Amino acid sequence: MGRFILRRLLQGIPTLFGVTLISFALWRFSPGDPVSRLVFGAQNVTAEEIAALRHFYGLDQSLPEQYLSWLGRIAHLDFGQSFLYHRPVTDMIMSALPNTLQLALVSLTIALVIGIPLGVIAARSRGSFIDQVVRVFGVAGHAIPSFWFGYLFILVFAVQFGLFPVGGMLTIGKSELDVADRLRHLVGPAIALSLAGIANYSRLMRTETLDILGQDFIRAAQAKGLRPRTVLYVHALRNALLPIITALGGLLAVLVSGSLVIEQVFAWPGMGRMIYEAAVSKDYPIVMAAVFISGFLLVISYIARDIAYGVADPRVRR
Repeated sequence: MGRFILRRLLQGIPTLFGVTLISFALWRFSPGDPVSRLVFGAQNVTAEEIAALRHFYGLDQSLPEQYLSWLGRIAHLDFGQSFLYHRPVTDMIMSALPNTLQLALVSLTIALVIGIPLGVIAARSRGSFIDQVVRVFGVAGHAIPSFWFGYLFILVFAVQFGLFPVGGMLTIGKSELDVADRLRHLVGPAIALSLAGIANYSRLMRTETLDILGQDFIRAAQAKGLRPRTVLYVHALRNALLPIITALGGLLAVLVSGSLVIEQVFAWPGMGRMIYEAAVSKDYPIVMAAVFISGFLLVISYIARDIAYGVADPRVRR
């Protein structure tokens, strides 16, 4: 297993390098200049001052020099200084990333805890009313945009009934250790972000469970007189989970990047809002830091998926 994990780690390095290289080139060749945006509207700005700003941020270097310089700083976990906020990007990431990871992990947990059992129940009750409800929910979960559901949640549960706050992560004046208040703020964005995952996993789990239940080894287990619950939850479920494990690859990075819209809707102070403002302002250091972190999470997610797949199916290790 150790060599298996090491091999996956080494394979992830070129992937991460390629993601950062392509993103760096795309942002540099895209229209717009961050220095022009910084001095926009300022009066009496001379060309020498603009050149000094470009030199200060390293934008007067060639693209290969800028990329190699950026890689050198990344090796020391230094993402540079934000053009927009004039703060070290590392400090900004450290304050925003935990909030986004909290939202992403809770949403992933909700999607798995609800979606997988729904799929198993639908497969066990194939053709019944419960099966039809789960299938309709699966279609609706994919069709409903997450941001629309977020606004609907705010309108109904926050504005009309006052059960949950409209947005934010903590009520002003509340202690940061107030777990109940944090959970009330987390319910809305977590459900909105997990809606598509619940629909996807329920549909996938139903399909895979029905496929496994029709195979020969399941019929052999039934012929031995095993109880239906044992056949379903011991023999069928483990094999049906293998495609779910495959679908989980890269999902953490997708949730982190996909939380941009939800964080805007619920005013959640995470990476999504920061990335959006940085992209609009051509704030290269923040955007590249976000790309690097998303790529790193993508690689880690795929490695975790491969490890889990190797545990569930030992043949994969060979």
